[in-house]
Amino acid sequence: MKSRASFSKLSVLVISILLLVVNGALGTILILQSRNDLRQQMQGRMLDILNSAASLLDGDVLEKLQKEDEDTPEYQYSLGILRAFQDNFKLDYIYGIRDMGNKQFSFTIDPAPVDPGEFGEPIVYTDALYSASLGIAAFDKEPYEDKWGRFYSAYVPVFNSKGKVGGIIAVDADADWYEKRLREHIITVLIICIVSLLAGGIIVFLVISKLHRRLSFINIEMNLLTEEVDELAHALKIASGRRSDSFEYNDSYKLYEEDSQSLKRDEFEELYNCLKYVRNELQQYIDDAHKMAYTDALTGAANRNAYVEIIKELDAQLAERELDFSIAVFDINGLKPANDSFGHDYGDMLIITASDILKDFVGSENLYRIGGDEFAAVLDISDDKKLDKIFKAIDSAVAETNEKNTEFNSEAPLAISKGYAIYASGKDSDVQSVFRRADEQMYSDKAAYYKKHDRRHR
Repeated sequence: MKSRASFSKLSVLVISILLLVVNGALGTILILQSRNDLRQQMQGRMLDILNSAASLLDGDVLEKLQKEDEDTPEYQYSLGILRAFQDNFKLDYIYGIRDMGNKQFSFTIDPAPVDPGEFGEPIVYTDALYSASLGIAAFDKEPYEDKWGRFYSAYVPVFNSKGKVGGIIAVDADADWYEKRLREHIITVLIICIVSLLAGGIIVFLVISKLHRRLSFINIEMNLLTEEVDELAHALKIASGRRSDSFEYNDSYKLYEEDSQSLKRDEFEELYNCLKYVRNELQQYIDDAHKMAYTDALTGAANRNAYVEIIKELDAQLAERELDFSIAVFDINGLKPANDSFGHDYGDMLIITASDILKDFVGSENLYRIGGDEFAAVLDISDDKKLDKIFKAIDSAVAETNEKNTEFNSEAPLAISKGYAIYASGKDSDVQSVFRRADEQMYSDKAAYYKKHDRRHR
């Protein structure tokens, strides 16, 4: 039994070293995570600001502006919006951009009080800027440099009445400021890791010293308990087969009594049982976290993460065979004015009600909330008549809801723009192609709605 005690001592030493290595690895992960979190915070703030500004601008106006229009009401209105955001959010630079074609871009409106970009002056090309020209908001992954300095910039497209990109607005973040903040984060994490490693090293040293003394005692006792080894092994085998949810642990238990001549509880058996219990608990947490990661908290519908996964799955299936499916896109009209006029609680009520109606007609398992006021449904329907029937039923349900629900304000009732597209073999290369066609139809429906109700989407 002496070799067993030596093996136990060696195992404890190896585990202790591994814990130190893991601690160092976690420090590295924390540094990387800190960098990503800082970047995401900056990116999220800039894109939020730009999306708010873009909702107030008119893409038709931005598309037609010329240098000689600087004194016109349209130009001054757009300039005033950008200037208000620059002042209220303490921005260094927020400005308008025009796509000149062939990946060439130039300034349009720049409210900077000092050294603004001249109308028509070229702008440094970045991949994120090009992405915005295609209708997708983006953020620079690497800093670029121009005559004003080094910057990370965010870009958001402003769509015209035809659903095309009429202009782009951008916000700059000083790269030196960002890198300084990043260094501060890294230094803080390094200090924490170093302190943690030192504390961990001291603790491990103390634990090993104590365990060494205890394992020496166990070695002596084990020599007296040789005849009971088989019985103990059998007990360990039985213990390993128990249900993890039946375990009960007492933090005050001891491996043995100081004055006892025999071991009360095997340390490795206890560790095994504890690990099984923790694993069982973690599995429940993982299941809950998975559900939260793919469910929209406000509406209970699947969220954008779930939508991205189903699109990947469909694209993989399309690579192997043809499919019959369609995508429907829905957007709540006038949500921002409703939020501004009646509060976000009212806007949330519109979103929840719209989600409940859509679930009734497209199926809760098929509905995804992919944006603040935008939903998508992936349906195994390839019949225009059936889809038109569903859309008419949704319109009727919306009208009935507005009529019966006394909580809805007549100035901001529930209204949903809709569009769908059926996958066409040979025409659609992937699911995104189907989505774009559905999205275009939805925007046409939205334009018709605002034309009929004499309102603009701001």
